[in-house]
Amino acid sequence: MNERNLRVYQLGTTTYEDVHRLQQRLQEQRRQGAGEDALLLTEHRAVITLGRAHPEPSLRVPSEEVAARGVSIVQSERGGDVTYHGPGQLVAYGIIDLRAWDLGVVDYVTGLEETVIGLLADWGLRGERVKGSRGVWIAGRKVASVGVHVRGGVTMHGIAVNVSDDLSGFDLINPCGMPSVEMTSLSREMGKPVAVAAAAEAFIFHAASVLSCTIEAVDMEQKRAAALG
Repeated sequence: MNERNLRVYQLGTTTYEDVHRLQQRLQEQRRQGAGEDALLLTEHRAVITLGRAHPEPSLRVPSEEVAARGVSIVQSERGGDVTYHGPGQLVAYGIIDLRAWDLGVVDYVTGLEETVIGLLADWGLRGERVKGSRGVWIAGRKVASVGVHVRGGVTMHGIAVNVSDDLSGFDLINPCGMPSVEMTSLSREMGKPVAVAAAAEAFIFHAASVLSCTIEAVDMEQKRAAALG
């Protein structure tokens, strides 16, 4: 197996559009053989995103209500269906050259799910997969959604874990296109607040183990200079 190194950027609270542009830039650099494999961790301001195969949003409310709440709807190139991002949700985007890591797409997605399952176990929760669906669930309630895009063997997008977010944002949509799905969060399952920062540290730890990689954390000054420009 080739050596795997992963540079981690903790970006704080961001707009989806800003980080999407960053992902595209980093992905293109990796495709050209430049840059480094990276993991971007962030919380987004409220936004609904659509998977590439589902350009029409699967909403539970009129689109006017979505707009009135100040929530934008953005098309993306990732897999999966519609999802919601908001503060309190940990979003992890991997920019990884799968060929250099000798890793298949399905194995990578499964690794993201396994990372979240490990994270949940740190809080004594049993995360699991549901046959026929991607993501992570707790007792039939969905806690993490996953969708990636691969171009030239390099990934972007990733997995979103509900940590302490306001789950009412999901009431606007049929999450992952499933009208009957019930969303949950780490805080809800624990019955007490859980900090996104603590979940992020757990995600980094388990990602290193599951993906068999070494981690390099980027400090705040490097982050602003190298990532957000």
